Amino acid sequence: MNNIKEYIPIANIPEHTDGLFNSQSVQWLIRNRFQNGLHPYCKKVNGRLFINAKGFENWFEEHSA
Repeated sequence: MNNIKEYIPIANIPEHTDGLFNSQSVQWLIRNRFQNGLHPYCKKVNGRLFINAKGFENWFEEHSA
């Protein structure tokens, strides 16, 4: 089970990844989350989208070229 503190706002991903992803690339990833496999790590609360930081890191490691 995921800890609620592991979820960060989507807008914070660029700073969480030290600039590896810019805001445009994050928006593209989120728009395509059902195709790229990110959807299990995303939660929508009161119209805001959050992502599990550890899940995102695991997804990134699995999908790295």
